[in-house]
Amino acid sequence: MAMLLIADLLSFSPRLSRAAEGLPAVSEVTRRMIERAQSVAREEQAPHYTYEKRWLIERLEGAGDRPKLEEKIYQVTQIAGFPFNRLVKIQGRDLNAEELQEEQRREEKFQQRLGSPDARKLAARKEGWLTAALLDRYEFTLKARVVLCDRPTLMLAFKPRPGKLPVTNIRDKLLNRLEGTVWVDEAEAETAKLSAHLTETVSLGWFGMLGSLSRCDLFLDRQRMPDGVWVNAKQVLFIQCRRLASALQFRSTEESSKFKPTAVADKY
Repeated sequence: MAMLLIADLLSFSPRLSRAAEGLPAVSEVTRRMIERAQSVAREEQAPHYTYEKRWLIERLEGAGDRPKLEEKIYQVTQIAGFPFNRLVKIQGRDLNAEELQEEQRREEKFQQRLGSPDARKLAARKEGWLTAALLDRYEFTLKARVVLCDRPTLMLAFKPRPGKLPVTNIRDKLLNRLEGTVWVDEAEAETAKLSAHLTETVSLGWFGMLGSLSRCDLFLDRQRMPDGVWVNAKQVLFIQCRRLASALQFRSTEESSKFKPTAVADKY
């Protein structure tokens, strides 16, 4: 992940803005990011997309082991406004009859869950993934204005705030130990790119009895579509952990392509 970040900085360096004094306040940038996320979540007429997702998993159990590779291709469709990942290929081959039946059952269960009262409440609430509570965990430093995909973009470094942060589950433990860089589209306050990593080891289970997570690197690259909708184009997650007496390294790469707009989904 460090190499990815260095490569990004090198590629941007010739185009760094010289007008550093013209940078906005960090509080203004984060405020706009939150407002944008909530606005997108509430937007009922926003276009939806179908697309292909390639998911590559690389596992390395121990030192000297050859990586175990698994590739899956999904066709992502919209069902009642929610994306559904329909598996279409495994290791380059089409699904057999049994696997097709399993996918059909999985889609039926997905549709049933969408019809439940809890799902309708979730859809009605429509809260964006980016909230004030999430951003309040971090200190942000505005580093520079760069040009990314021909668009002015703000580069912000972030790290956990000092002091005691809220912890109720393993997700909180991870969030409280992440630091990195986020690139924010200046005109639309959308996250264009993200690079983050753990600052320290995270124990898993009761006092770490189930193991520990010593490394977690995340890289996210997003793309702006012609109609202004932002989509996740590539996501890479690298994990290094210990489960009881065994070590595990895991890299998950998701690449999305062949985006096609669909009609606005029906409301509940």
